[in-house]
Amino acid sequence: MSYDAEPFRVAVKDSASEANEAVRRLARSEGEVVQFDSAADAHQRARDLSEAGETPVKVQRAAPQDPADVDAYLVAWPERRRRTPDGTPTEGLTFDTAANQYGALGEAVVCSPAVNPPLLTHFARVDSDLSEREAENLHVAVDADPDPVVVDGDARWEPDCRAVVRPAPNRPVLTEFWCEVKAGDGSFERSQRAAMRAKAREATVLKIRVDLDELPDSYTAWVRKVEPDAGGERADDDRTSGAAYRVNASLDSF
Repeated sequence: MSYDAEPFRVAVKDSASEANEAVRRLARSEGEVVQFDSAADAHQRARDLSEAGETPVKVQRAAPQDPADVDAYLVAWPERRRRTPDGTPTEGLTFDTAANQYGALGEAVVCSPAVNPPLLTHFARVDSDLSEREAENLHVAVDADPDPVVVDGDARWEPDCRAVVRPAPNRPVLTEFWCEVKAGDGSFERSQRAAMRAKAREATVLKIRVDLDELPDSYTAWVRKVEPDAGGERADDDRTSGAAYRVNASLDSF
């Protein structure tokens, strides 16, 4: 992950203050919103606070359209120290969730079921210029293994899924969504962003961030369209176009 050397505002969450005495002292001395010289400085302070206090903490980036005037939040992040699971095979084994598994959960809630997954179907409805009846009958089919996107031989993006939107099964295609899904504060890599902007010249590319904190009851997702680059010209890393959409979906939706 790379960090820009520019002011970076971090709000201290109650969970961090309650779990770590060093964070409580920081909040008392500098307030509930702390400004750092850069994102890198903020992450270094989080590491220092983790070493000084009893519970580790981390800097978690704010969602794209978070209304708060901050760049990130300082949250409690209890360290997972177990090397083997608790329990037995017959009584049940308890494992810690690894980062790649957390990411896979985000992809699962966005890309499943294979036909009319809740998030992508809802987004297709609100993003399309269709009548209410047409929107209700949309057919969204997900390809969970689309071809990778390669630009100029080095910028490479392997989309998490491609969604084909039709007004009904076996009808002509209305649009396609090529999607990159991140769970929590996972970052979009520079090479991914370059290839995503290039792909956006010919298709709709979506950056999707999923908050899984309320599983198994619900989850929240933010969707942004990626703006195409200008014929190969470099665009800002997080450049997007149009409105940002926030979708709350319960598991029994659709």
